[in-house]
Amino acid sequence: MTDEIPSLLDLGSDMDDPAEELDECKYELENEDIDLNSLSNENRRLVIRNRIRRAIRKYGEDGGLTASEVQELTNISYNTVKKHLEELCNLREIYKKKRDKRTTLYYPNGKPLHSFEKKRIEAESGDSILEVQLAKGRNQKLFFHILEKRYSILEGEKTEGAIMFPLEKLDEFYSKLNNLAQEVEENE
Repeated sequence: MTDEIPSLLDLGSDMDDPAEELDECKYELENEDIDLNSLSNENRRLVIRNRIRRAIRKYGEDGGLTASEVQELTNISYNTVKKHLEELCNLREIYKKKRDKRTTLYYPNGKPLHSFEKKRIEAESGDSILEVQLAKGRNQKLFFHILEKRYSILEGEKTEGAIMFPLEKLDEFYSKLNNLAQEVEENE
C-alpha cells in the first residue's frame, strides 16, 4: 500500500470534461464583470454556477443564504439562481434547510452544523489529508463526515471531495473496504 490516500467519492464537482474545468479556471481569473451574453451557453452556465457556488461558500456558512440574497450578491436573475441552487443541492455541493414555511436557507456542504471531535489523517508526503469527524444529523442520528483534502504551497488546503455515512454502518463500511482491498491485492 502506498502513502497516498485514495480519492473518495467526489461530491464537489459537476464537471466531467477537463476542458470545461479549464474554461472555468480561465473565467475565474478574468474580471468578475464578464458579459454573460457574449459567452456560449455552456460557458455561461459554468460562470453562473461558479458565481453562485462562491457566494454560498463565502457568505452561507455562518447562517445560510436565501435565494433572494444569492440573487442580490450575484446579480443573476432569481429564476436562474433557483435553478442552479437546486442543481447544486442535487450535486450535494450545497444543502438547503427550511427556516419557516416560506424561507429556505442554503449552506455550503462540507461542514456539518453539529459536529464533534475532528481527527486528521495525513499522508507522509503531506499533500493528501483526510479529515474525519463525527456529526449529529436528522433525528439525532450520528454519522461520519470524511473530507478529502489536498495541500499545495500555492493554494493551501483545498477540499477535493467528501463522503458521509451513518455511525451504525461503520462495521459494514469497514468490512466492505477491507474486502475490496483484499480482492484488489489478490488480483494484482
